[in-house]
Amino acid sequence: MLSFKVERKLLSYDFRANPNRPDSFENNWKNNSLDDLILFDGENEIVRLKCQTVANYCFGIHAGPKHKPHIATVAAGDFTIKAFVPPRNFHGEIHAITKTRDKGGRWINHEAMMILDNGYQLGRWLIHDKFSFQHGKDTNNAWSAGCFILSSSDLKTLNKHLREKGVKAGDLITGVLYEI
Repeated sequence: MLSFKVERKLLSYDFRANPNRPDSFENNWKNNSLDDLILFDGENEIVRLKCQTVANYCFGIHAGPKHKPHIATVAAGDFTIKAFVPPRNFHGEIHAITKTRDKGGRWINHEAMMILDNGYQLGRWLIHDKFSFQHGKDTNNAWSAGCFILSSSDLKTLNKHLREKGVKAGDLITGVLYEI
């Protein structure tokens, strides 16, 4: 049975190059993609990939409360991946992060969305790559607004392994996130 494990390094929360400067692309690049996304088949590790799991894109349209810059980060604990969901504006074949909570305690539902108190839907929590359509290649750093971000080549590697194991669009794979 397939499962995921995410090992988030606590150092990943220390993403500001200058802690006295505001959040920005110029400042939030430190300790990028230190975390591991691991796919298992039973007890056997199939592949281990570097990723960014801490919400370091917490400015501009993704700004949260100033005293809680990591609020959209998926919290430690159980989650479920819905495989091969429609990419919309993302590059490559992506996956939804579902049935979990963010660091603010908000529920991320079966569609990888939050339903706010006012009834509006918020965001999509995904596994996707750091490809920039503007530049035609991966960005130097992964920018997460709560998603698990891989390099384009690592997302292709993950998808190759999932397909080899017979995973199809919409299949659910459980996982657990640990902070170490």
